Amino acid sequence: MKVLLALHQYLPRHITGTEQYVRALARGLRGGGVDARVLAYEPLVQFDSPDRLYLERDELVEDVPVRRIGVHHRLSPNPELRDYENPLAGQLLARHLDEVDFDLVHLFHPRNIGTGAIEEPLRRDLPLVVHLMDFWWICPNYLLWRRDGSLCDGPPQGGAGCIACVDDRLGSAVAERRIEAAVRKIGPLPTPAGNQGASAVRQAHALLGRKEHLMAKLARADRVVAPSKFLAGMYRQHGLPAEKVVHLPYGLDPGRFADMPPKKATPGRPQLDVGYVGSISRHKGVHVLLDAMRRLDTPDVRLHVHGSRDSQPGWSEALVDGIDDPRVTFHGAFAPAELGRVLAGLDVLVVPSLWYENTPFSVLEALHAGVPVVASDLGGIREIVVPGQSGMLFPAGDAAALATVLQRIAADPARELALQPTRPPGIDENVARLRALYEDLVAARA
Repeated sequence: MKVLLALHQYLPRHITGTEQYVRALARGLRGGGVDARVLAYEPLVQFDSPDRLYLERDELVEDVPVRRIGVHHRLSPNPELRDYENPLAGQLLARHLDEVDFDLVHLFHPRNIGTGAIEEPLRRDLPLVVHLMDFWWICPNYLLWRRDGSLCDGPPQGGAGCIACVDDRLGSAVAERRIEAAVRKIGPLPTPAGNQGASAVRQAHALLGRKEHLMAKLARADRVVAPSKFLAGMYRQHGLPAEKVVHLPYGLDPGRFADMPPKKATPGRPQLDVGYVGSISRHKGVHVLLDAMRRLDTPDVRLHVHGSRDSQPGWSEALVDGIDDPRVTFHGAFAPAELGRVLAGLDVLVVPSLWYENTPFSVLEALHAGVPVVASDLGGIREIVVPGQSGMLFPAGDAAALATVLQRIAADPARELALQPTRPPGIDENVARLRALYEDLVAARA
């Protein structure tokens, strides 16, 4: 069986949770006799050939065949439309499907590939599985989190409320040029996928009806995999047929922890080592954790911040450069192979997210390593952080409440951290479940 795993970016240049999960699945499937291959979109403005108009390149990444495709932004200059309708990228995907003769396509994230990732497999009568990784199909910033820091239930006003949220400059342009009425008037018209021209009207138009357009495409998949019950419920609320949904919690690759050094024998000795692992982004709530640290009146707590500042450079650099607490150390990003070492140095991991997390890989990795977790009481986190068993929860964004939890742990770490976290499933369990699903879908097509 030949299976294509498609996503918006891939290793080794991109190493976030989605990429690591697809890597583990691809290797696990290939180890079980499935010819699993990866197709990944690569923005040409970030690639090693910035003058090239499009990219098709075959690579071998850890024995996994990878086809990288990309279309230069000059050919698709409307970022709001390119995000979900990129016809040239769809053509590159179609060419790969015809070259290799796949039996099934498993789509993880179609950002910049566009809905061609749905249309091209179905046009060839290939079974299609879609894995929900976040809220991209519903929300143009994939977070359901507004610019003012509040949670969102979905695109307001048919997407008109997303314009300023996605890009405040675009929102200002629409308002200043008094074209909002015109944009609303053309809202019911379909966005011309073949016209990638950029203007305030076209960019705003691409956000109107986006959710309805994408949810209709998503409903055409044979199965939609949701790693958390929360995420599945949110998509059902937005129209995804319940019979399409398969709940499959993420599995972890134990090989990433093979060289993990021993943890401290006694938590909190000689100090309590608190950690944050993830991107330094506003919606991740790192600033809430720093605020909580400022409220602690004990010198025996150390905060270790591990993560990249690349996702929100201006905001993250200002945050990190503004740290003046000697108890806080910013370690920067680390290589995937260093995960075990990082977790072994922590007594507790804090996940202060402000958005509806699906299932943070940082939480799963900490629990696998036996590190208790203190996390925001939001979204899918509540399904894996069980108070009294695997960690503690606090109200999202409440720095005072988080400080109280950390103060209590620091006062008696041996008692407060005497927890027995349940290890998440391994990647082998995911591979077995998905392989069975693939075989069923392929047999049904035959």
